[in-house]
Amino acid sequence: MPTKVFLSYAHESEEISNRVLEFSNSLRQNGVDCEIDQYEEAPPEGWPKWMMRQVQEAEFVLVCCTKIFYDRANDFSGKSEGLGVKWETSLILQQLYALNTNNTKFIPIILREEDKQYIPLPLQQYTYYLVSQEEPNSKLLKRLLGISKSKRPPLGEVTPPEEEVEKLSPKERKSMFLSSIIDIDLWNEAKWSGMAFVTDPSLRDPPIACFMFQNELAGEKIFNQLKKEFGSRDEREEIRLSFIEGISKKSPRDYKVHFGSSRDGLINKLKKYKLSPDSTLLMMISRIHEMNPPSNPSSLTVFKHAYSHFKRYSITNIITKNGRLTPSWDNLIEMRNVVFRQAADVLKDKNDEDFVAVHKYKGE
Repeated sequence: MPTKVFLSYAHESEEISNRVLEFSNSLRQNGVDCEIDQYEEAPPEGWPKWMMRQVQEAEFVLVCCTKIFYDRANDFSGKSEGLGVKWETSLILQQLYALNTNNTKFIPIILREEDKQYIPLPLQQYTYYLVSQEEPNSKLLKRLLGISKSKRPPLGEVTPPEEEVEKLSPKERKSMFLSSIIDIDLWNEAKWSGMAFVTDPSLRDPPIACFMFQNELAGEKIFNQLKKEFGSRDEREEIRLSFIEGISKKSPRDYKVHFGSSRDGLINKLKKYKLSPDSTLLMMISRIHEMNPPSNPSSLTVFKHAYSHFKRYSITNIITKNGRLTPSWDNLIEMRNVVFRQAADVLKDKNDEDFVAVHKYKGE
C-alpha cells in the first residue's frame, strides 16, 4: 500500500500554492500518496475535521516552513486570520507532545535555503529537507518510501571489565493506545437524553435498544457513522453496552447505561498492531446516562427477557417520523453481547470497565 502523506502549508501566495501543488504532484508520481487541501473542493465533514483526519491518518506529515506559516504558528493573539494553519499547528503540537519527542512522523521541509529560519521551534531539532517542486529531495523520498542504504559495520567483541559492574534492571517502555467509538463533539451536540426499547411480546423478532437524543439530527449522524464503521453487525464485538442496576436504594428501578468501546475488542486491536497489553496504557472514551423508570416492571426488564430468548439484539437511534417516535431502521446494528450488572458487584474492583459509571454510588 502506498505511503500516505499529508502536506501542511500556508496559503502565502499564488506562487507558494503552485509550488506546493507541483511538489505534491511529483511525490504522487514517485509512488507517495500525498494529500493537500488543493485536491479537495469542499469536504463534507468540514475543513477542521478534514484537516484533523489527514493529520491523524497520515504516516508522515510534511510541514512546509515559510514565513507566513511560522508567523501564524506563533500567533497567540486570537485573531481570525490564518485559522487553517493555526488549527493544523495545534494538531501537530498536540501529537508531538503525545509522542514525547519520539517523533518520526512530522517532517519539516523548506522551499529555499533561507527559509530554514522559519522552521517552528518544536520541529527545529529534527532533520529538515530542502525540496523543489520539480523533483522531490532524494533522501526525503527514500525516507517516505522506507528505503535506507545506510549500513552499520558489525560490532566487535566487548572486552569484559576487570571488576564486575552491578547490573541494572531493564526498563520497560510504555505505549499509550487510545481507541474510541465516541465522537465527543457530536455526542455533546446530540445530548443523549434516554433509552427506549422495542420488544415483540410474541418473541418473533429480537429486541432493539434505542438511544434518544435531544438533537435528533446529531443523534442520526452518530449512528450513521457507527453503521459505516461496523456495518449491519458488530462482528468483532468492538461495541460495548452495559446496564448497571441497584444504583439507588430509594429508587430501586433506577439504573445506569454505559456505552463505548469493548476492552476485549481493544486488546484484539493491540494484538493486530503487535503491541503487548502488559506494556500498553489503554485509554477509552465512553458515555454514561442515568435512567429513572416511572413504573414497575421497567422496559429494561422486558428487554432483558427478550434478549435471554434470542441472545442477540440491535441498537439504533430514535427519530421523529410523521409526528411519531420510531427507531431509525437504516442505522440498525445487530449485536450479540450486552452486559447486565449490579452496582455493588462493579464497585468491588476499581479496574472494572463499569466502575466509572457508578464510582459515586454510596448505596443510598
